[in-house]
Parts: sequence; C-alpha cells; structure tokens
Amino acid sequence: MARDIPFYYVTLDGEDPCTWAPFGTSLSEVENSTKKALIDSDFSNSKKFSVSILCRKHELVADEAISQCIGCLIAGEYLKPERKSYIEKQFHNFSNRLLSLNTKVLPALGFEIYIIAQDESSEETIKRAMEFKKRLVLVGISEQLLRIDIIRDQRRLAEVSKLRLLNIANMRAAATLPD
Repeated sequence: MARDIPFYYVTLDGEDPCTWAPFGTSLSEVENSTKKALIDSDFSNSKKFSVSILCRKHELVADEAISQCIGCLIAGEYLKPERKSYIEKQFHNFSNRLLSLNTKVLPALGFEIYIIAQDESSEETIKRAMEFKKRLVLVGISEQLLRIDIIRDQRRLAEVSKLRLLNIANMRAAATLPD
C-alpha cells in the first residue's frame, strides 16, 4: 500500500491568515480545496504525495509540517516600506525554524516563495521579494533550490498546490525521500 507523504506551503500573513482573502476567497477555503489531492510518484509505487496550503500562523504550525514545508505565501502589502520590519521579523523567525527542521525535503525539492500581490507594482514587488531569497542564500540554502514568483489572481493561487504536486510526483528526488 502506498504511503501518503504530505508537503506544505506556510502562510506568512498577520495575526489570522485563515481570514486573509486576497482575491475574494478566504485562504481557509483555498486550504480546504488543496487537502484532497493525492498523486502517485512516477518513480515509486510506494509513495503518494499531497501538497497543501496551511493558513495558520507559522508559529502554530507543527514541527512535522515545517519539516515537510516546500514554500511560503507572503502578502504583497508587507513588502511596502511601512510594513517591511514586520514581515522581515516574521520571515527571519520562520526561516530559522525551517532551516533547523527541514533537513531532508528542502535539499531534495527546493523552496518556493510566492508573493500574493493585488495592487503592488511589479518591479518594486519583485525587487523587495528578492530580499527573502537573499536571506535564505545567506544562511546556506543553494540558490538553485530557491524560486520566487508573484501571484496576481485567485485562479493562480488555487493552482499553486496542484502544479507543485505534479512537479513533485515527477521528480526522482521526491521518490528517494525517506518515508
């Protein structure tokens, strides 16, 4: 029987990420829709993978989920200069925890940072988003393992988990991860 192996995106957004509705649908609804998908590995009959978005505060996410974390979602509004110190502190705390707990998944599958940008300017958003990538590179994660992307609509947000799930199922590195 195939073993289910879950992977997660963690949300870095304020006090109650589940109420965050960047495009009209709350993140808790997006989270619920991502929990159902399971896919077999193309390289292992003994593993099934899932990818879910967690909308809890990152401090409340269990260590086991952080050890299986493959990315995070950040609200673009936190990249604005007046809110920058808040998200820098949040990302610093999250990334320290990620590095201490995520020793197998991160080197095999990499890490994605998605900026959820509604009205933010593209150039400034990208420039500020790259600071998160630089922080992870400075603490020792290979630059080739990191990806930054911007989400500007509900459809794309809803498909992040599905697309990553398909990518994971087709990676030899994922099939070699321990059960």
